[in-house]
Amino acid sequence: MDSDGSDAAIRYDGVTKEYGDLTAVDDVSFEVKDGELLALLGPSGSGKTTTLRMLAGFEQPTRGTISLAGNDVTHVPTHKRDTGMVFQDYALFPHMTVGENIAFGLKRQGFEKDEIQDRIEEVLDMVDLGGFKDRNPRNLSGGQQQRVATARAIAIEPEVMLMDEPLGALDKKLRDQLEVELTELQADLGITTLYVTHNQEEALTIADRIAVMNEGRIEQIASPIEVYEEPASEFVADFIGDTNFLEGDLRRNGDGSVVLGIDDAEVGVNAAEVPSDGGGAVFVRPEKINAYEAGFTDGSLNTLAGRVERRLFLGSKVRYFVDAYGHELVVDDSNQHATTLHEPGDDVVLAWSMEDTRLAHG
Repeated sequence: MDSDGSDAAIRYDGVTKEYGDLTAVDDVSFEVKDGELLALLGPSGSGKTTTLRMLAGFEQPTRGTISLAGNDVTHVPTHKRDTGMVFQDYALFPHMTVGENIAFGLKRQGFEKDEIQDRIEEVLDMVDLGGFKDRNPRNLSGGQQQRVATARAIAIEPEVMLMDEPLGALDKKLRDQLEVELTELQADLGITTLYVTHNQEEALTIADRIAVMNEGRIEQIASPIEVYEEPASEFVADFIGDTNFLEGDLRRNGDGSVVLGIDDAEVGVNAAEVPSDGGGAVFVRPEKINAYEAGFTDGSLNTLAGRVERRLFLGSKVRYFVDAYGHELVVDDSNQHATTLHEPGDDVVLAWSMEDTRLAHG
């Protein structure tokens, strides 16, 4: 394999994958640093799984190159790539025991028999399945099967771990638990990981960085905090978490500030410039907004008068659906004082910081 001179653990350079007239992955370029966990996040059909499968060698790019540790592996057979893979359905061999499943890859890698047995015990302890070596995978729970699949992948000590919706088949409570376990295991082992998911919360929880994909392209690649707080596009803002969009007349004031006019109200926008005066939209996250009693004023905040249409009590928070100037805004209040909740039909004033008001489009 030829080195491209890159010190990145994984590198995609202008990678495109076409199936006839369909472009599944469209000129994608990015790097994953050594020891980093990068999540490919996007809706169904966004190209994330195809992107992963090309690194595994299951698919060949139509154009572009893929490198591992600086070596071009674009046309290297799957079994000659130093990668471990965990699938959504785990792909365990049902006719083999847990230990035999783990041994399968080790044998193909040429490990000695004694070394294989030691390695099986070691990786099962890592995933809290010590003593499960002789069990049949069919008799294990979904969470246990996921741990076996992870143990099998890390047993060969791969340079890169590839995980395709590994928690997708699990219920939320177990998924939340295994998110933490996988993150801790990946950090302890320091294995560079490319992780595919459509679950925004999962990506925000586990990833060092997130690459948000849409229609075969990467819309943004950044830390979870940056992707959530400073989305690079309207698609990212809408796809990651819950978002309120406000439409109106976008303009720049004489003092240089950018505002969105909604009927007789103005909303300050956290933007240095506006593409052009006229129709536009901004967005603000539900948890950034507070709902106050009618008559509330604060010149330092954006405020809109509205009326509570619906209320959902969600335990740790209260969600209000508020009609404000014809826009339905979602407001998430933390549940600190459940006895002072607003009722449907109440007039309220919604207030939030201009800093939390981001430009969607102009």
